[in-house]
Amino acid sequence: MSKGIAEVPGILCGTASCGLKGEGKPDILLVVTQKPAVFSAVFTENDIKSAPVKYSKGVRGRINGIVANSGNANACTGRQGLDDAKTMAELAGKLTGRGQPFLVASTGVIGEPLPMERVKAGIALAVKNLGRARGAEPATAIMTTDTFPKTAFVECSGYVIGGIAKGAGMIDPSMATMLCFVATDARISRSFLAESLKESVEESFNRITVDGDMSTNDCVFAISTGASTVSIDEKNHGEFTENLKLLLNQLAYQIVRDGEGATKVLKVVVRGARSPKQAKAVARKVALSPLVKTAVFGGDPNWGRVAAVAGSAKTGIDEERLEISIGDFLLFSGKPVPYSRKHIESYMKTAREIAITLNLNLGSAEWEYLTCDLTYEYVRINAEYTT
Repeated sequence: MSKGIAEVPGILCGTASCGLKGEGKPDILLVVTQKPAVFSAVFTENDIKSAPVKYSKGVRGRINGIVANSGNANACTGRQGLDDAKTMAELAGKLTGRGQPFLVASTGVIGEPLPMERVKAGIALAVKNLGRARGAEPATAIMTTDTFPKTAFVECSGYVIGGIAKGAGMIDPSMATMLCFVATDARISRSFLAESLKESVEESFNRITVDGDMSTNDCVFAISTGASTVSIDEKNHGEFTENLKLLLNQLAYQIVRDGEGATKVLKVVVRGARSPKQAKAVARKVALSPLVKTAVFGGDPNWGRVAAVAGSAKTGIDEERLEISIGDFLLFSGKPVPYSRKHIESYMKTAREIAITLNLNLGSAEWEYLTCDLTYEYVRINAEYTT
């Protein structure tokens, strides 16, 4: 059995189906802490924010858990949406006997009001099921166009970190991504947890993209139950942060691998940049390019597209110093380099992960972005998706 957030000591999970995604599909998730817990969160920087994001940004102090739904984003729903998010939190607190506050998250179609009678019934059923949702089951309750549940679990020195995430489309995070819920039993202050979360998100979720579209509902919640005897202080804070990065990178990779219609993961690596800012700008530009992503889908080693897109970042690339490789094949080094088209096409068509590396030869900074190919299936999925 895969492990995730439910396997963290001090956490109980329950799921239910209330019909938001169709009969019998879990669409309500309740994550409850056995004691009031320290938490930190990061949210979408989209100007258009969903009601659950607005509500959860206002939560202070310790929390008693998370209540989430899939199948409806509760975004662009006005005052009623905010009232519904508050009702979800209040109901979770009341029915669990834990009281307030609870964080709230939603994902799904934008612009439709939540059918609150069904949601209330779903939360009540999830409360009855608390402790029964283990392994990947909590992650299935927050899936939308995902094809598989995303879980990760890291065993550390005397404590653990477990998490779940969802996401396959509208993936271009800024400070957060889709939905991701993480918990640890380590004892940690909110300031240390917030510092670790911000750094870990920047080096994981903020280095991935599927389609360049940022969601209205993106959020990452991190909870400390304090059930372990290990405390995080100045001495082991760096180690904790590295473990959290490891976990979030595992979840981020799964999101890219499950990109809508994707057949390949594309890793864009930029080296030899003057600064991290330049490296990030070039890597992001290449990772977002539909021309590059479709070439990867077709197994076409079209390095000219890569060069043109990298230059369009307008960061001062020197053509005569630029080197471009696909996999282990060097294709351009200030000028075209002879290569075996047969061998590189074989690599591009059979490998599940394709690497494109650009060496700018201007400095020592580097950056890496993860994305996926752009396929016919992505167009089909989104041509039929309403709001």
